[in-house]
Amino acid sequence: MTAEILYGADDLTHLEGLDAVRKRPGMYIGSTDSRGINHLANEIIDNCTDEGVGGHATKVAVILHADGSLQVDDDGRGIPTAINTKSGLNGVELVLTRLHAGGKFGGSGYKTSGGLHGVGASAVNALSLRFDVTVKREGKVHEISFQRGVPGSFDGPGPQARFHPESGLRVVRKMKRGEPTGTSIRYWYDARYFETGARLDVDAVRAKLRNTAFLVPGVMYTLRDETAEETTNETFHFPHGLTDMVEFLTHAGDKPVSGLLQVNGEGTYKENAADANGVMQSNVERRAEVEIAFRWGTGYERTIECFTNTIRNTHGGTHRKGFERALVRALTEAIRNTRGLLKPKEDPPVLDDLLEGMTAVIHVRIPEPQFTSQTKDELSTAGITRVLQGLVEAHIKEWIDGRRTKAEARTVLQKVVDAARVRLTQKQQKDAARRKTALEGASMPPKLVDCRATGIAQSELFIVEGDSALGCFTGDTLVALASGAPRSFADLATDWQRGVTHFGYTTNKAGRVVVVPLVEPRLTKRDAPLVRVTLDNGESVRCTPDHQFRLRDGSYRRADHLAPGDSLMPLYRSVSATSAGDNLNGYEKVWMNDREEWVYTHYVADGHNLRNGTDNITNGKVRHHIDCDKRNNDPRNLRPMTHEAHIALHAAMMADNRDLREAAAPVNHTVTTVDRLSETADVYDLTVDGYHNFALEAGVFVHNSARMARSSEYQALLPIRGKILNVQKATLQQVLDNAECSAIVQVLGAGSGRTFDLPALRYGRVMIMADADVDGSHIRTLLITLFAKYMRPVIEAGRLFAAMPPLHKVVTKGRNSETIFTYTQQEMESTVARLEREGKSVVKPVPRFKGLGEMDAEELWDTTMNPATRTVRRITLDDVERAEGVLELLMGERVEPRRNWLIESSGRIDEEAIDA
Repeated sequence: MTAEILYGADDLTHLEGLDAVRKRPGMYIGSTDSRGINHLANEIIDNCTDEGVGGHATKVAVILHADGSLQVDDDGRGIPTAINTKSGLNGVELVLTRLHAGGKFGGSGYKTSGGLHGVGASAVNALSLRFDVTVKREGKVHEISFQRGVPGSFDGPGPQARFHPESGLRVVRKMKRGEPTGTSIRYWYDARYFETGARLDVDAVRAKLRNTAFLVPGVMYTLRDETAEETTNETFHFPHGLTDMVEFLTHAGDKPVSGLLQVNGEGTYKENAADANGVMQSNVERRAEVEIAFRWGTGYERTIECFTNTIRNTHGGTHRKGFERALVRALTEAIRNTRGLLKPKEDPPVLDDLLEGMTAVIHVRIPEPQFTSQTKDELSTAGITRVLQGLVEAHIKEWIDGRRTKAEARTVLQKVVDAARVRLTQKQQKDAARRKTALEGASMPPKLVDCRATGIAQSELFIVEGDSALGCFTGDTLVALASGAPRSFADLATDWQRGVTHFGYTTNKAGRVVVVPLVEPRLTKRDAPLVRVTLDNGESVRCTPDHQFRLRDGSYRRADHLAPGDSLMPLYRSVSATSAGDNLNGYEKVWMNDREEWVYTHYVADGHNLRNGTDNITNGKVRHHIDCDKRNNDPRNLRPMTHEAHIALHAAMMADNRDLREAAAPVNHTVTTVDRLSETADVYDLTVDGYHNFALEAGVFVHNSARMARSSEYQALLPIRGKILNVQKATLQQVLDNAECSAIVQVLGAGSGRTFDLPALRYGRVMIMADADVDGSHIRTLLITLFAKYMRPVIEAGRLFAAMPPLHKVVTKGRNSETIFTYTQQEMESTVARLEREGKSVVKPVPRFKGLGEMDAEELWDTTMNPATRTVRRITLDDVERAEGVLELLMGERVEPRRNWLIESSGRIDEEAIDA
């Protein structure tokens, strides 16, 4: 074949030069970032693929050299080397130095081609420092090189070698007997035309070769990468074509709902086009070859890949439009005509419902395709839409009515209808979960303990294992307040909704009493089971069995685990009297459990003001109660005063003859009885930032919300009841109907499945917080799988984490005791050994935490929730694969792998797996 036949069809008198490419590279290759550099490679690969599509090549090899150059070899016919009579150039120079010089459009070169306007190879040459070509053809091996589009030769390797401009191909030798024909191109792109830091994306090259191998099953593609520390070689060859591609694209764990449907056919369309002489002709008939493979799966994700003449069309185009129109017409008609699918007044499904769970590959071969841009991201040839629609619609109708496929088609139609119903459910949930705080009255699950911050970036949601995370008290339980007059939980919750905050008492790690604000008193459960804890001072409180009381030694214990004689951390209060040795009369005092001494409560309240910078009055050192009530030690009731003002207040107080209550006698505050009650009640809780316990009027300290420390400003808590639904075996509708899964979706506020909208996520980070045991590991696995299947963008954005609570607490004896938390058995053993070598005595046996509830609040805050000191692990897609593998092994339908695993695992505990 001569150059005139293959490349001489265009009118060369109007050719643009390569300078046009260099002046506006983005116009010809789409962009000047890394995508543009990859586009150069794609242009050369596509030229080789055209030889394979035409049946002239069986192998295409791509080599990424260590010096940054890229080489593409094929065993096709080789670029024609004869002289073109119109230009006077040989075929190689003509193709590589003239835009629009390809012979793909006159009907004489290729039946179909991936090229557009023939600018591909010449554009690559224009943007290359060096471009080497070797052509094996007609018994001879030809070579020619270019420097920025100028033909010639180099006297050494690489673009730095000396260049000698000269025209014409060089015949370097004769071909050996049996040596295949073909073309080899190696080029070094010129970095001056690309953005700083732009570079070839090896993964994108790999994906390009893989996709093309699917589309051209008769060609084997290889990739040799010499740019890494170790050279790698990969081969891509898929003899079953699009069938193999659908299998490859199907999401892991997504089981087929239908068999593989294949559409293969031809059709004609008409368009306006130029003839071989460049004259526009109307209604030119074109023939299109159509190849489609698709099926539906159990998941919600869709994957639809579109190609034209082996070129991937990222944004689809007119061929995808025809495919989708056929689906809508054929399937909605079948749904309307199938009794029992749609309920009365139910709207038919929309396109999104029809595509849910679909994996499809659409490939058309047409002459002279038109695209919206040089990068060929979207096909714009109009006539192909009707061709696709006709072929696909006829095939689907045959499948729906087929004797062997009718039942399968009914299953797909039911899936489509279910998808439409799920879409409406998701919309309702999403509308209900607009970003609001508790103060704004959002309609959220009652067990959510929300944060106060409205800023997304800092906020965190902890998904906490176990309903025990929210032990609570009946609404009539009295809370001790610094103002002197106790209030019930129900009253505190009402005040909070009105914007009123009260101050109460808490204890630090050593047992010292501190005055703090009581935050978010709220209703947490309805009709909760109760126990009654009776104390030796005659007081009793009703609460849920799981609420924790603080013991005298500083630890915490559930109410239903308390036993008679257990000593609780006490709140002792008394009233000062000079007759008893006090300096003042009538002031409230509180007992400091750490130092075993009485302290005036207004000093404790004043300490709150000093710590928080709210005491901004400096004219005087004497602080006093504003309303003259010596029992009202609310920090807002204290202020500094001058000596004169202080005397005046005392005079007013002397005229106030109201009685002061008698001081409560200090008692031991031990547990007398714990009784389970047959009654149930609505229960309440509140939050204390920083200290995580508060005092009841009964004179004991109890843990605040969610049994764990948190900063209520930006940390929210959502408890879940044990193990959630196994979403691997459930439909999305079943997931949304599940109380725990539905609560997670509603609280996150971004939807689920195909409607998931990451920017709508209500929290910056999501933390999975489960016990460090086998059950906790299972819960984490189930939650990771839930996010992977229905809220995957959270993982892809790096916003899903697993909290890593410690496994052991190593404590040394002596005055300078030390506490060290460890996270594995090996770390614990090495820590103990190190401490003993240093001469320190370790308290043994070293306890192992089985659950989060075994740590006290401060320990849990420091190790697991405090951003400054905690250990968390970001969940990645690798974790997803492991989680799905574990669920398939332990809960899948295949019995043999599970039996083998149980046999191999019997008699041992894989602690590494437990900690994963």
